[in-house]
Amino acid sequence: MISCCFSYADEIGRKINGTYPKDAAITLRELLKYDLLVFLGYLYDPDSSEAVRQVAFVNEILQIRLTTEQFFSFRNENSLDPDLLSRIPDSLKYFVKDDLSPESRRSSTGVSISRFIVNSYRDLGLAFIAFAGISDEESRKITDYINILNDYLKAYGLYHMEDPLRKGPKGMPGYGMPRRVDRPPKPRPDATVDMTVAASYFQDDPVPEEKQKKRDVPEIHEEKKGIRATGQGVEKKTEPKKKDVSPEPMQSSVEELLEELNQLIGLEGVKKNLNNLINVIRVRKMREKMGLAQPDMSLHLVFSGNPGTGKTTVARLLAKLYRALGVVSKGQLVEVDRAGLVEGYVGQTAAKTHEVIDSALGGVLFIDEAYTLTNKKESGDFGQEAVDTLLKRMEDDRKDFVVIVAGYTEPMEEFLQSNPGLRSRFNKFIDFTDYTPEELYRIFSSMCSSQDFHLTEEADAVVREHFRRIVEDKTEHFANAREVRNFFERCIERQANRLVKDAKIDLSGITTFIPEDVTE
Repeated sequence: MISCCFSYADEIGRKINGTYPKDAAITLRELLKYDLLVFLGYLYDPDSSEAVRQVAFVNEILQIRLTTEQFFSFRNENSLDPDLLSRIPDSLKYFVKDDLSPESRRSSTGVSISRFIVNSYRDLGLAFIAFAGISDEESRKITDYINILNDYLKAYGLYHMEDPLRKGPKGMPGYGMPRRVDRPPKPRPDATVDMTVAASYFQDDPVPEEKQKKRDVPEIHEEKKGIRATGQGVEKKTEPKKKDVSPEPMQSSVEELLEELNQLIGLEGVKKNLNNLINVIRVRKMREKMGLAQPDMSLHLVFSGNPGTGKTTVARLLAKLYRALGVVSKGQLVEVDRAGLVEGYVGQTAAKTHEVIDSALGGVLFIDEAYTLTNKKESGDFGQEAVDTLLKRMEDDRKDFVVIVAGYTEPMEEFLQSNPGLRSRFNKFIDFTDYTPEELYRIFSSMCSSQDFHLTEEADAVVREHFRRIVEDKTEHFANAREVRNFFERCIERQANRLVKDAKIDLSGITTFIPEDVTE
């Protein structure tokens, strides 16, 4: 069915020579493929246990080569637009325009290609949720979307036209279908798609009163024996398109992640150390490309500091940075503590640790309170077994596996001293210092802003004094940003108790903290 859609797109593309700008980097087939990709991204459930299976379905049906990460990124950029249900796919407009032209199938056969395209959206959506194990509730999304497309066809009198797959001599399907259906070769499982952005976009719109905003459209190339379809026919290529090995896309991603890191409140020493580390990795990658020798370097890290200082947040960003730099292949962060690694019987701990490490391959394993693996000296404790297993896997899988251990400063020193192998592999400390009163205030202000709260001038002074006092009186286990979050939640509770007694609550009152709300 989808192959027929693409063949119709090629046929119409060859007829509308004047429609494509001369420097356009996308064909009608590719535009249709982009719109179908947006639709499937709208249905995609990244939290499903079948998320990888869903992406495999997309690649198989649309004959493309997207990794799970690429499809997830594409979905976030294109399929979560709240205006999606009110926007007609731009490719559908060209099929409608063709149906309405004097030489179209409508005048000679009584069938509508536009009708076929909309039905294909519906059947594709139903097949997707059935194949990928998505709940039946997702069918409501399909119904909503198809209703919008049907209303569009009704506006042009095409809604009641026949679908070419459903109209044929004596009930046989296929009447009015193209004589030749192009079926591109199936993608290799390990291949990736070239996501080059189109240089320009279609200018013609069959619905003048419904102007569509321009979008960046990824150009999805299909390698087919050196021939590539264009809007004007087929264009022979002397050789297949070579994969772009330019580092610019990677550098752009790294810059965005570094900007996100550097915008975190406080943590100046952490930012400086990690920026230095990233710069060293960048230069190592340059030397590697030039074929130069370079000394061994451990990318495993120790994050030391009190709770609530952002260790887990920074670890997540660093995992993404390692992925963008090519240090690891996937960039996921697997968070675990002692309970996630250690079992109570001989042999179970090693198996459990291997399972956790397997899930972290290609990314970063973050072990919180890692010192608890070695600080229990009594017999029958299997924490050391987890450490021994970890050390072996760090050596065996060193090319695509990074470990970050985290915890209080002094216990982490004792942890590294407990085993010579630990000290040799974890030779870089990142110290997360406690937040200052001003930084805690900025964190609180950020929470207020994100939740549509603001402080009166008097309440602002009370909050500043509160953070000055708790930093001055802090204990050994001061919880930093967690203290701020808990304080923020108590402020909301006090405000709620105050507001329910007020018969006249307005927008200003419900979004404002007064001194009574922020006073402990």
